[in-house]
Amino acid sequence: MVKAWLTKGVSTLLIVAVTVMACHACSAAGTNGPGRTHWGTLRLQGVFILPLGDNHVEAWNECDSGWFDLLNFQSAIDVNTTGGFLASFEYVVKGRYGIEASLVYWYEFVGLRFEAEDLLIEGSPNFIMPTIGLNYHFLIDEKKDIYAGGLCCLGVIATGLGADIEVSKDFALGLNLGMDYFVEESWSVGACLKYIDFGEIDFSLLPSGLEGIVCNNGLFGLGHLNCVSMTLGVGYKF
Repeated sequence: MVKAWLTKGVSTLLIVAVTVMACHACSAAGTNGPGRTHWGTLRLQGVFILPLGDNHVEAWNECDSGWFDLLNFQSAIDVNTTGGFLASFEYVVKGRYGIEASLVYWYEFVGLRFEAEDLLIEGSPNFIMPTIGLNYHFLIDEKKDIYAGGLCCLGVIATGLGADIEVSKDFALGLNLGMDYFVEESWSVGACLKYIDFGEIDFSLLPSGLEGIVCNNGLFGLGHLNCVSMTLGVGYKF
């Protein structure tokens, strides 16, 4: 109940923030703020991830009798509160509209346990996600740059488990609200709050081509997965 409330609250907060920024954009059109009208920003930030969906799921695979029994398994998935890092580059045109490309690394975001006959696989894969986004910089002055926007994760690469694993999700969508505070002309410290929604997500440990053909459930899944991430780090504007 608390997680559901928190999910709705964060989603509403970010949606309202983006809406307010859009209204502010209309009233502030034609004012690009001080300094350059085109610039790029490199950011390197640490990430804290708080999952909002189910944090523990049990799953199993039941196959027909005979040698297909070899494909029976028991499994469990845990979603972890964890950390990572983000490296990004944003290019801003007309003083306010930014296009951002990021590479995000989440450390041991999920814990997996897969047990079948004479086989035990367990571990916590890391998530690597290439991401693109659009930002609107609605408040810019000599010391601060505050922005809001949307993002799209282009895929999930799960690594570090010691066995092949496929993640069903091709992309995730999200919203973000962030600020850079300039300590010098080009150097800044910054923070960002992001809400990311993967939708339904599944993991597969069966050989390609067997999922769902000879078994009742060839995939084991997590259900609807969404999370909040908070980042903090440094940036360089040029």
